[in-house]
Amino acid sequence: MSELLKVGWTWYPSVVIGFSVWTALYVLAVKQTGNTSVFRQVAFHAGTLIGLIALVSPLDELGDEYLFSAHMVQHLLLMFGTAPLWVIGTPGWLVDRMTPKGWNRLFERLAVPMSAYVAFVSVMFFWHIPSIYELAQENEAIHIFEHLTYIGSGLIGWWPVMGAEGAIVPKPEPPARMLYLFLLAVPCTALASILTFARAPLYPFYVKAPHPFGLDALQDQHLGGLLMWLPTHMFLLLALGVTFLQWFTNSERHVPDGFAKSSL
Repeated sequence: MSELLKVGWTWYPSVVIGFSVWTALYVLAVKQTGNTSVFRQVAFHAGTLIGLIALVSPLDELGDEYLFSAHMVQHLLLMFGTAPLWVIGTPGWLVDRMTPKGWNRLFERLAVPMSAYVAFVSVMFFWHIPSIYELAQENEAIHIFEHLTYIGSGLIGWWPVMGAEGAIVPKPEPPARMLYLFLLAVPCTALASILTFARAPLYPFYVKAPHPFGLDALQDQHLGGLLMWLPTHMFLLLALGVTFLQWFTNSERHVPDGFAKSSL
C-alpha cells in the first residue's frame, strides 16, 4: 500500500502543450465569430478537463503501474467523456473550417454511421488484445498513440449521434441514431463480459504489479470489466433517451394544427 504514496500528478509536456494549443485554437475561433452558444463552449471545456484528469492526474500512474481497473477508467473517460463532449462543443461551421480542403470526402466516409461504428469498436477491441495491451504498457510512444486513437475514434464514433447539424456530414434521422446507440452497446457488453467472467488474468503486466487495496490481478480485471459494463450502458441509455426526447419534441412541433385538433 505504501507504493501508492508515489502516485501523483504527471504533467507530461505532450499532454499539457497539446491540450493548451487545442483549447487556444478553439477559443480564438469562437471569439472571432461570436456565434457559438455557451452550452457548446461549456461542453468543450468540460471535455478538456476530463481529458486532463484522465491523462495527468494520479489515475494515470495508478493505471500504468498498479491497477487494470484504473486504466479502464482512464480509457472510458477519453472515449465516453472527452470525445463526446468535444463533439457536442464543436459547431458545424468550425468543423467545416478545421477540415483541410480536399479532405471533405475522407471525413464524409469516416463520419457515416457504419464507418464510425467500425472505427469506434475496432479501436476499443484492438487495444484490449493482451499482446497489444502489453506492448503499449512497455512502450511509451505506443502508449501515447493508443490514447490518441481512443480520442480520435471517439470523435468519429460519436459524430453520428452528437455531431453538429449542417456540417459536412449531416446526422442521420433520430430513429437511426437510436439504433446506432443500441448497437453500440453490443460490443461494449461483449468486451465487458470477457473481462468480467474470465477465470484467469488476461494481462500478465498486472499479475507482476503490486496489488493495492487488497485486489489481486483477477479481481482487479473483474472490476475493470464491471466498470466497462455499467457506466458505458448508463451513458448510452442517457444518450438514447435524449435523442428520443428531441425526436418527440420536434415531431410535436411539426404536427399540423388541424391534425392535432382532430386527434383530440
